[in-house]
Amino acid sequence: MVPEHPLFAALAANLVARPRKTLDHERRAAVLVPIIDDGGPLRLLLTRRTEDTPTHKGHVAFPGGGLAPDDAHAVAAALREAEEEIGLAPDCVEVLGLLDDLPTVNWGSVVTPVVGRVRRLPPLRPDPREVARIFEIPLDALGVPEAWRVQQVHRWGATWPMYAFEWDGELLWGLSAYVTMGLLDRGPRGAPHPLPAVPPRPMGGGDREGTP
Repeated sequence: MVPEHPLFAALAANLVARPRKTLDHERRAAVLVPIIDDGGPLRLLLTRRTEDTPTHKGHVAFPGGGLAPDDAHAVAAALREAEEEIGLAPDCVEVLGLLDDLPTVNWGSVVTPVVGRVRRLPPLRPDPREVARIFEIPLDALGVPEAWRVQQVHRWGATWPMYAFEWDGELLWGLSAYVTMGLLDRGPRGAPHPLPAVPPRPMGGGDREGTP
């Protein structure tokens, strides 16, 4: 029998033991953070959005979107969006817990990341209206500090780091990079770079951008 990867023991402890930061906002969204655990190296499953989406055209993102009226909670929304966007059925996902809430750029909405374990990855069906590509990044590669680019962003009287990671022609950055750092921080080795503070909410409440 293959021994349990230490990541899952760390997540089982840290997702419960550490208090989760929540943010209030009238617009809420959720993303699924799928960890593929099929006997090979652990990988994160991500997408690249099409150029036809209303917001964040061509960005690398986790499957997700805004909470619908019928969604009972963030977990339900994340699982529904993953099935709609990439064909990943909810019964293929073992939900492990929630990461800290994060705001989208300019605080257009607040996103709850839902961490899920996928032991068997079924054939996926990307929605051509939203998803241009589905791809994977090994977690070991994401844990290398030198593999990340760090740029300091100055806005609204505050400074915080913006992280970027290149893999197989794709660029992981922005909110999706923050989500990834949050996941790694809950693992046995911690995050490769310090977690940034939540960007300050601009005067007036921000714009209405959707989920990266």
